[in-house]
Amino acid sequence: MTLDNLTKKGWLRGLATATPATPATHGTFKGPTVATVATVAVAKAPDNAANAPIPDADRWSWPHSAAMTGAEIHTFAVRLSRFTGIGLTLEDSEALADRLVNRDREVDGRGACLECKHLAGYASKWRCANWELAAIAFNAWDAGLPDEMVGMLQRCDGFSGQV
Repeated sequence: MTLDNLTKKGWLRGLATATPATPATHGTFKGPTVATVATVAVAKAPDNAANAPIPDADRWSWPHSAAMTGAEIHTFAVRLSRFTGIGLTLEDSEALADRLVNRDREVDGRGACLECKHLAGYASKWRCANWELAAIAFNAWDAGLPDEMVGMLQRCDGFSGQV
């Protein structure tokens, strides 16, 4: 039996479904034709583009998961840039910036000397320019800070955040 005969007898009715085609042009087109052209099925375009910004990009971020929000990523990048710019290695800068993200999430009131605008000097030669209020030393000559201390989270009366 041929496909044409099966179609006429209704045998293929339950086997295949068809989507009605929509015309490719609006209105009627009367032109010289040799043959009739089949209409083309056109899919409905989505309401927004695939690369359109998500209305709430942070909906799966903190506090719903451990992922950083957009604001946390921006702050992380600024801190990373500052820390590497004043002499820390990239690894140390990333570790400290990550620790500070966790500190911010926990609303911890401590700060690191590397965040303070009163930190002066460079790696291995750090000193506190606000040594009196911070109670670091008794005079400016003794206001040097060890490398381990500048990245440590601590409470300081002389702290003034920069980042």
